[in-house]
Amino acid sequence: EFDYKATSAVSSSDTEQQQQTPTLFFGEMVFPWFADEDFAEVSGVGMKSLAHALANRDDWESLYDKDHMRQVLDDGRSRVACAVYYDDLYVDFNACSKVTARGGPLEKAKVWITNEYQHSGLRDAGGSMFSKLYGMATGSVRVPS
Repeated sequence: EFDYKATSAVSSSDTEQQQQTPTLFFGEMVFPWFADEDFAEVSGVGMKSLAHALANRDDWESLYDKDHMRQVLDDGRSRVACAVYYDDLYVDFNACSKVTARGGPLEKAKVWITNEYQHSGLRDAGGSMFSKLYGMATGSVRVPS
């Protein structure tokens, strides 16, 4: 599980803590320190208070309902195929692997592991991506998963 508070608390002056903390990319996240450093110019429009309010929330619900995902795929009518980018800057490959592995909620998914695109497959080649994924889901495109 990702610990937002622990990650956002890493100090740029604490080199020992930095060495023990893995480098993670946060392309779609906001951290409280953004308002003090990288985006200080928007602090006056409420970014700092918003970032701190989000960081201090502790009532976040689970993003995905694992049991419901299994239930939907077990009904025999639903199919799923997905592209997983090995070096994706926004989605952790190991997290995807856990979700699609045996025993994971999406173990029945047909998985296309690729670096042909970098989190941008639908934008860069939407038609061919959709055709491949649809073919994987329906069985007309074979995959090793």
